[in-house]
Amino acid sequence: MKYLNVLLILISPLVFADEQQAWLERIQLHGFASQALVYTTDNNFYGDSDNGSADFTELGINASVQLLPKVRVAGQVLSRHAGNMDNGSPHIDYALLDINLISSGKGRLGAYLGRIKNPLGLYNETRDVAHTRQGVFTAQAIYFDKVRDLILSSDGIQFYGEYFLPNGNLIVQAGVGHAIPDDNVEQAYLGRQWAGELDSDKLAYIGRIMYEHDGGRWIYALSGASLEIDFNHQPADNLLPPPLGISSGQLNVDYTVLSTQFNGEKWQLTGELAFQDVDYVNIGGLFSAADTKALGYTLEANYKFTPKWQAFLRREAFYLDKDDKYGHDFHAQSTQLNAAFPFVPISPAHSRYSVNWVIGGAWDITQNVMARAEYHTTKGTATLSPTENDLTAAKKDWDMFAISLSYRF
Repeated sequence: MKYLNVLLILISPLVFADEQQAWLERIQLHGFASQALVYTTDNNFYGDSDNGSADFTELGINASVQLLPKVRVAGQVLSRHAGNMDNGSPHIDYALLDINLISSGKGRLGAYLGRIKNPLGLYNETRDVAHTRQGVFTAQAIYFDKVRDLILSSDGIQFYGEYFLPNGNLIVQAGVGHAIPDDNVEQAYLGRQWAGELDSDKLAYIGRIMYEHDGGRWIYALSGASLEIDFNHQPADNLLPPPLGISSGQLNVDYTVLSTQFNGEKWQLTGELAFQDVDYVNIGGLFSAADTKALGYTLEANYKFTPKWQAFLRREAFYLDKDDKYGHDFHAQSTQLNAAFPFVPISPAHSRYSVNWVIGGAWDITQNVMARAEYHTTKGTATLSPTENDLTAAKKDWDMFAISLSYRF
């Protein structure tokens, strides 16, 4: 017995080391950091870019742990300084429990519970990792940074499944959750930050169906979200006369994205088309007739010259009202309103659309370090954030140049 005790004492650190090593093998830890410099000829994009801005910084760290063969936990903490839209305070980007319910040679089925990145379009889930998005910025005609928190993540449950077909894979993800509106959402949809608040007590519905053909050579996807945001207004803040007043109500937002992508040896071709319907219910005032049916699209060609060098050309267009694409009717109504209420500024037609060309490139300096540069020439201001701009005075024609340096591990 004495020798047995001695043997146990001698091997226990080795056993603990093996257990510790086994746990370490279950943990995956990754992170990223990105810094951009932005200059615009007019208007502001991520800070005072009209004079040059360095107010676009992203820092993130994520981890996942395989607790059991079919149970994984994963999360990410993100710090994002984005001009006046985000002050860089760390927050939980996602935190979820991943349960693999069924797995076989024909496919798999599982569930996410917690704060989940919404499966919208091709890039929403990875838009904050510079190495995985199209350029220095995501295409604003599809992935609006001015209301990014509304569509980025949700708190709830989503089921995912993958079915293996002879020539490709069918991937489905869908569920329900609570949206996460912030002050930028209120500013964008209601024109300013009122004394009331937005909340999302009602469940939103989110989903995507995707088909990857020939190992991902061709990708087709249909995704969407439907949500209702409650606006609880405090009447004491209602400084406008009764015809222009505002009251508690709801914002109903339906968002649909059609995506397709071709991935060749050197070429990548991407097209996405988005529809956004926004209905203002009982909010009244200026919003009694503010319902919009927006349309946006992006077409991009990306060419890889070498494994380290690539370039892209992208066309983007976004219209706040597809039936009044260039805002002429809206401008006329705004002018009539100003005639009756001179303190209400006239909104220019170009605040209702944004059309631009983007050319850019990337250099993979090392496996972990990437440099990007891109140039935008734009007509219209619909994708600009009202948090950073007075859209009644923003310039119609403006250009932007941006560079970024990104690191990941």
